[in-house]
Amino acid sequence: MYDVIIIGGGPAAISAGIYIARKKIKALIIVKDWGGQMAYAPLIRNYPGLDNITGMDLNNKFVEHLEKNKPEIKEGEEVQEINLTDNKIIEVKTKGNTYQSKTLIMATGRVAKKLGVPGEEKFFGKGISYCSICDAPLFQDKEVAVIGGADSALATAIELKTYASKVCILTAGDQLRASQVLQNEIKKVDKIKIITKAKVSEIKGDKFVTSLVYSNGTGGQKKELPVEGIFLAIGSLANSIFVKNLVELNEQGEIKVDSKNKTSQPNIFAAGDVTDVSHKQIIIAAGEGAKAALNAYDFLKKG
Repeated sequence: MYDVIIIGGGPAAISAGIYIARKKIKALIIVKDWGGQMAYAPLIRNYPGLDNITGMDLNNKFVEHLEKNKPEIKEGEEVQEINLTDNKIIEVKTKGNTYQSKTLIMATGRVAKKLGVPGEEKFFGKGISYCSICDAPLFQDKEVAVIGGADSALATAIELKTYASKVCILTAGDQLRASQVLQNEIKKVDKIKIITKAKVSEIKGDKFVTSLVYSNGTGGQKKELPVEGIFLAIGSLANSIFVKNLVELNEQGEIKVDSKNKTSQPNIFAAGDVTDVSHKQIIIAAGEGAKAALNAYDFLKKG
């Protein structure tokens, strides 16, 4: 029986793990893989004290700090089910194990949205990627497309410009939604082009991606854009599926939390991008993870 189980591997989970480990109670961190969306960030420029750092490098610093505190970690395990027993003990089931705990901290972050168009599933990993920092070098001297219009899409395009011969950003809106800083930066790069009001309807290829089909403007006329790579940056969804029947969610599927990171179930806490806290930022997730850990500890003390 654990006092606390933390589920997740991003900044909220790692921060919670650091704070809980320092309390010297029986705790477990279950993580499928480290970093969450942070690990995919091509460049982070707004984390205090660490200007111009890649998401993977920041993730490595987080994990290194966590491991110095020697918490118990089950790495590579994927949660399959979470239940509450009749006496309100939390049971977390993975593929090969079942763990019990008095409290739970959900820090499972978000998962990338999919386009839901023909060819997307077929060519995932064969020209389609969600991670430029992972896959950009594979597209040296190739023409690629980035789907999306917010900060993540422009950051992806900026990462790709080092490798690709041409980068085309397609956004469904009539203008980009990204920060002005990023918009100003891409304007300086001749090889980055922008297509607005573009709705992707199909991805084509043979063994690998060769083109995408989109409609442009109010007329809906379909056009085909030859590309050898497609990077999806169209947003994300809260990864709350395992507790959807245990705690209250908002309309977006995010876990509702109070100022102490407590959910509608008193012994379940949540932190980071999986919650309804505004602004999905690494620094906010890290702070929320620390809060969740401290408040879970307080809950246990009151026991």
